[in-house]
Amino acid sequence: MSYDAFLADWRAFVAAWDRARSDSPEAAERLVRDALRSGLPHAQAAGATVTADRPSRAAERACAIALIAASGEFDEDGYVRHNAELIGPDEAPLANYVRDGWQHLRYPNARFDGWWYWNEYLDPTREEVDPFLHYLLAGRAAGHRPRPERRAPLPDPPRPAASGPPRRICLFAAYDVDGIVDDYVVHYLRDLSRFADVYYLADGRLSDAELAKLGDVTAAAWAVPHGRYDFGSYSMLATDLVGWDVIETYDELILANDSSYLVRPLDEVFSRMDAVACDWWGLQASQRAFDRDWGHTESIDLAAAKHLPRDYEDWNVKFQLHVSSYFVAFRRRVVQDPGFRRRFETVVAQDDKLKIICKYEIGLSDYLIGAGFDFTTFTGRLHPFHPLYTAEYFELLRDGFPLLKRNLLSENVKRVPDLVHWKERVRAVVPDAPVEMFERNLLRVVADDHLRRSFAIRTRPDGSVYLARTLQRAEFREEDRWAPKFDHWWAFPVCAYDHSFAGNERAVFEAVREDPSIKKIVLTRSRRVDVDGENVVVVPLTSREGQHYLLRAKQIFVKHGPRINVPWPVSSVTHNFINLWHGIPLKRFLHAAAVPSADDRRISNRVSAGSRAVIVSSDMDRLAMSAAFGFVPYADLWPTGLPRNDFLMRPFEQLPEDLRAAEQRLREELGGRRLVLFLPTFKDGQADSYYRFAPAEVDRLRAWAAEHDAVLGVREHMADRARTYSSMLAGLAPLDLSSRRYPDVEVLYRVASGLVTDYSSGLVDFSMTGRPVISFAYDLDRYATEERGLFYDLEKVVPGPVCRTFDELAVALDGVFAERTAEQLEDYEWKRRIFFDHVDDGASARVVQRVKALYER
Repeated sequence: MSYDAFLADWRAFVAAWDRARSDSPEAAERLVRDALRSGLPHAQAAGATVTADRPSRAAERACAIALIAASGEFDEDGYVRHNAELIGPDEAPLANYVRDGWQHLRYPNARFDGWWYWNEYLDPTREEVDPFLHYLLAGRAAGHRPRPERRAPLPDPPRPAASGPPRRICLFAAYDVDGIVDDYVVHYLRDLSRFADVYYLADGRLSDAELAKLGDVTAAAWAVPHGRYDFGSYSMLATDLVGWDVIETYDELILANDSSYLVRPLDEVFSRMDAVACDWWGLQASQRAFDRDWGHTESIDLAAAKHLPRDYEDWNVKFQLHVSSYFVAFRRRVVQDPGFRRRFETVVAQDDKLKIICKYEIGLSDYLIGAGFDFTTFTGRLHPFHPLYTAEYFELLRDGFPLLKRNLLSENVKRVPDLVHWKERVRAVVPDAPVEMFERNLLRVVADDHLRRSFAIRTRPDGSVYLARTLQRAEFREEDRWAPKFDHWWAFPVCAYDHSFAGNERAVFEAVREDPSIKKIVLTRSRRVDVDGENVVVVPLTSREGQHYLLRAKQIFVKHGPRINVPWPVSSVTHNFINLWHGIPLKRFLHAAAVPSADDRRISNRVSAGSRAVIVSSDMDRLAMSAAFGFVPYADLWPTGLPRNDFLMRPFEQLPEDLRAAEQRLREELGGRRLVLFLPTFKDGQADSYYRFAPAEVDRLRAWAAEHDAVLGVREHMADRARTYSSMLAGLAPLDLSSRRYPDVEVLYRVASGLVTDYSSGLVDFSMTGRPVISFAYDLDRYATEERGLFYDLEKVVPGPVCRTFDELAVALDGVFAERTAEQLEDYEWKRRIFFDHVDDGASARVVQRVKALYER
């Protein structure tokens, strides 16, 4: 029976069972018994078609629970014992298994290997069918095995030919958050290319200039966004870009990725492994927590480990013995195996990184071991936990281990003390290791708060380990009751969404940066913030130190709302939350929404409740915000102007150093071309809400850019993780102006010759510059309704054309650089006055004056 046929039969059965249980529970039970005894009735016999609508998820789960329970094959005690962390406090174990346990490869009993069955008899690229349910209803009768028959190692494992070094091919998987080929990757590949022909694939977009860095260290290099992690790159390289026909001409296939730094050359690795007879090998093997059952607290000899009992691992894929895939090699007998190849050809995106590890990394090892392919490792031992994430790493380094995993430093999951001295510890063993190069990458790509937390674990003089534990919510609330509050302590939590220190909060900070009477506390998240000044402290928001300062700061400046920007229960009675907000909207929102939903009210409370004051830009803005921020008195809406607009109006030489550097970098990137900034808003996560640029329209934009010596720069909304427009306009080669590259949008506004947007806050802010604004209101008729509370008649307030179609947009772009008439300039100025009482660079100073007035008498 095909996958789709079973799926149709299953859905028809669920519908019939669901109808039966409402009329007669006995009839529903008979259906279950008959299905377990004779299999599912065909969809047509059940009164449905193959294309029948899918029953509700609740009905499917209830039916699956009834079937599995009636089978008697679900081991509830064993499932609870081995999956306690998955099961909710009031959740039945079987309900948990049916809901998502099977999708996380958790076993219903010790005799059923779900992922192996999934690969062997179903379609591992699809997740509609629980393998165990299929086995009970169809597989068992068809003679399918519930788990593989474990074979002894195959005879005569191969070793490289004695006539010379083997020919190797390496598939190298990479990812860089900034789209960069980092120096440490080139360093790694230069050494690796001495031993193998390297084929490189980055999951993402890299410019030709970045790929060119790999010219002399790879046989070929590509960059393709696919979102399937390392195994997605291995899969694409093996099946599409390189091909099995090429791979099988080599003696050995290596998989490697960029998650490690190359500390020493690979000569010893290949010399040692070339002398060993095996089907496949890696640098190290681990079996998570094997010591719990067998009493091992240290690594053990790998040969002995292969004969350990499998009772524990048979319940849970993540506990299975496996060879880590960051560097692993396979010889011909493995490469030619159909099951091995099939596991590469069926790699699909997963919604959980642990699924990637369990299905593709651990699953591949389990398949090869079960199929009898013998393996070995460079360390020659089995480790109770991934040894590159524990203190054991430094012992391995002394024994010749060549790599350093970045995650040891960034995550420190095993709480290894004194990693703050990692460079010294590495150089003590490998004096010429390029640790400064590694550190540059570490500081660029790793979440700063994670790194600080990792490095904060220290050994005390008495030998004990210090762990900086943060206060829990109840503890924090209690300490907030007695901790003193200092009027002159001003706290600046960074943006809760993109973690940047930019915009209004940065502008207020700059206004008091050198004021010795104010203690400035910058509370960071994942992004590194490098600011200094008089009496400035920069600490992670989610650290104990950050809690200490936050508890004592009387003034707290937030961007979105007290409950959004600050994750701790800070009292709004004993602290002043100054809500700097983040723009001037053209819609009714929060408490002013025309038809507020329960979700709207919940968000409104998180945004507005607890604000001591809210910054507004004009009298008109004050009225709008008074309606939106229902909890804030009118007198506490301060019409100072938005502080971030100071960065627009200020002369270049008066900008902070990092903003000057960013503006200069952007102008160099433009190379004399004129920039039109495309600033789209977020569309509630609905892909079909975005404008779909047709290929012909992209061609038209390309011709426009060439004609006007211009370039389109795209700055996606911070909530659009898919980077919808960057993908759609890739053929136009737009500039990437993301907040990752340019945290301060004001820099972009300063340089841009014009703006195209459907984001009202950006539209209004940019009009401060006096330069052309184009509103791309392609979905106005769909979204701008009275019920949604959006402003429909945009022409009355937008100082530029309002375009509802692409043709209108194209016409507006053709005229964006044209000199405007006196009438157009007058209209622009009149509309700008609606939103700005102040067109100057003094907003921050006015905010500072108002805040100081709260405590200076």
